[in-house]
Parts: sequence; structure tokens; C-alpha cells
Amino acid sequence: MGLGFFLGALAGPQTGADARTGGLKLQALYGKAWTGNWFRDRFRRAGVLRYDPARAQPGYTLYTLPADLSAHLIDMEGHEVYRWRVPKDEAIPEANGARTLFGLLQPQVEGGHLFPNGDMILVYEVKALNFFATPLVKFDKNSHVLWRTKAIAHHAIDVVNDKIYALNNTFQQLPPKLAVPNLLGLPFIDEGVSVLDANGAELSSHSILKAMENANIGIADEVLASYSIAPLHSNSIEVLTAQTAPFIPGAKPGNVLLSLRNLDMLVVMDLENDKIIWALRGGWRKQHDAKMLPNGHILLFDNQGGLMQHSPSRVLEIDPNTGGIVWSYEGTEDDPLDSAENRGGAQRLANGNTLINEADSGRLLEVTPDGSVVWEYVVPVSAVESGQRLIATFGLDVTRCDPSDVSFLDDKELPQRSP
Repeated sequence: MGLGFFLGALAGPQTGADARTGGLKLQALYGKAWTGNWFRDRFRRAGVLRYDPARAQPGYTLYTLPADLSAHLIDMEGHEVYRWRVPKDEAIPEANGARTLFGLLQPQVEGGHLFPNGDMILVYEVKALNFFATPLVKFDKNSHVLWRTKAIAHHAIDVVNDKIYALNNTFQQLPPKLAVPNLLGLPFIDEGVSVLDANGAELSSHSILKAMENANIGIADEVLASYSIAPLHSNSIEVLTAQTAPFIPGAKPGNVLLSLRNLDMLVVMDLENDKIIWALRGGWRKQHDAKMLPNGHILLFDNQGGLMQHSPSRVLEIDPNTGGIVWSYEGTEDDPLDSAENRGGAQRLANGNTLINEADSGRLLEVTPDGSVVWEYVVPVSAVESGQRLIATFGLDVTRCDPSDVSFLDDKELPQRSP
């Protein structure tokens, strides 16, 4: 039984005019902010607010807007140079039949992967929990659908050579060793990793809960203690390489680094043996976007572990052998870092700076190792609701692209895009 059905049962049967009236009442009560795709606007200005060309990493910045179902590529001055967007009925037609709580839980786009020729794979979600994960969709540079997967995915993907690694989830009973009922008596959401070929065909699928059961290192107890229908909430995936795997004890190339938000945990999963071979918890809480750095450390966005009163969030660089923090950015009292509710991310750039996705605040920052802000961008999408000014959130993926990574921009046949 999906939670979309459970929510519908709580609300009672709604059809026809009753359903439309109920939806309007809930929208009036909760509005845009209730969706998690809009938050209080802290800035009142949009576009590039700060830019130091001498110290910032040049290139183009790619981001997604969940509420708009779109991906955008901007230059360092904040001008939009390209956009991908497909109407929801075309991108994920299955969503038309999903139970979405009177239409409030609408489709959204979380992130994706851009190819040098302008093709794009986008990760969609629909927050009716019996339809949380959706097919992956690949578009060409003109936003025409190339293919849609049969496998469903959520949150994040990693593309390595000719394979696509995607997070997935399904409702099912737990493995026998983990079969302790949750408080609602519902099946758990079992999450996993799907491996797809370059055309989106599924090659294999691997259960994270089963990999925990096979680990025999005690982490399965964390699932039992959660008493939740969604004990894991995996939200990022990265395939370890010959360069990065040696930094994780026991890891090998092809293993995947996963962020398990609801357990405040990072794990490495061996897909060949369906086994968790490494796990780490630390001072971070509800983290996102864990990724390996060339120096062997892990960069992540710590949503709720900020120790400074003015900044609930922070970006951490940690040593995977000790869990110790070797670098952090927490904002300042006058300029806090706040994406405590959801999303957020960071990318270490070629010049040593760090690009930060302060998703809930609708802001991107580029900071130097000493914490100086050398580029700041606020999304130019806002709304006013009940007298409150709101700003659109960013999706999970924000990436600074080198010009060589977006060679399709040199194509003279591309449609014109407004700045």
C-alpha cells in the first residue's frame, strides 16, 4: 500500500466538485510554501549580487528548478544562455493518474546530467508516496524526448562511461532479519541502486536494505530503531573510481558512495556482492550531495548540523578514515547559510574554490578556501503569497561547467534563448 493511498484515506473520499473544493481549501491553508519548493525570500534582489572575476572559477553554471520542471545554464554574469523544459504531461504522463492529495503534490524535477552535445537526463519526482520515484527522461538539446526508462528513479544519478547509476525505491516488506513493524504497520520503502545502459534499459537492481542485512556490521540496527516507513531516504550516489576507491577502507572501483539522509549516514555499497562494506556517521545531520574529492576526502552539504546559532547549515570536507572535519563553510552572522529543510549541495572547483547550492534560500555561492565569497547568485523566480515574499528553491544538482563541457553552445542552429 502506498502512502498516496494512505493520505487519501486520511482526507476521505473526494471526487468531482468536492475534490476541487478540498484542493482549493488546502492550497489556501498551505500554499506554495507547503510544497517544499518555495521558501521565504531573504534577499529581495536577484541575479548576480557579488562577482570577483580574478578569484572566481570561470565557466557556466547549471541548475534545476523543481517547481518549474526546468534546467537552466547561466554565465558568470547571471545571463541565461540555455534552458531545458518539457511540460509534465509529456515528460511524465503517468503522473496524471497519481494520487497527489488534491493536486497539491505536483511533479518536480530534482536534478540530472548534461552531456556535451546538449542532451540532458532529468530526474523527476512526484510526492504522492505511491509514485515518489518516476522514470528517468532523456532529452535532446531542443527538449525533445529521446527515451524514458521503465526503471523508476529518484533524487540523483551518476553517469559513468556508458552506464547510468540511479537511486530507486519500492514499497515492500523488510528482509526477515529486519522485519520489525513500524509504528503505522505499513511496509517499508526499500531503496536501491539501478544500473542502466546508455539507452536507459535496466541491467541490474540492488536493494540497500538487503545490502545492510548482508553487511553484518550492525548498521541494520539503525533501520530497526527508526520505526519509519522511509528509514533510509537515499539522496546522492557517486561511483568510486580507481583514483577515489583506495581512500575508503575495503572499497574498490565500481562501488557506490551513498548518502542516507534519514540515518545521518554515509555508506559504500558493493554492487557485485550486494553488501555495505563501509559506513560512517559524524556531526552532520540530514546531509545531501556526498562526493569524493581527489585528495581522498568527502565533500557534503550538512543541512541541519550547523553549530553556529546563525547558520543551521554548513558545507563540510571530512576525512573518511576518521570522520573528522578538515574544512567547513558555515556563513556568518550577517550572512548565514540556510538550507535546513531539504536539498543543498557543493562542488569543489578546479581552482580550489567551492560552489555551494543553498537550495532552500534560492542562492548559489562560490567561496574560496578561506571562506571569502567571490560569486553570489540569487534565482530570479519569486512570488508573493498571503503577504509573504517567497523564492523558488534550487534542485539537488548545481554544477559549474567548463566551456568544453557545453560545446553544443557553439552550434549556430540552436534556438535563441532570452537572457
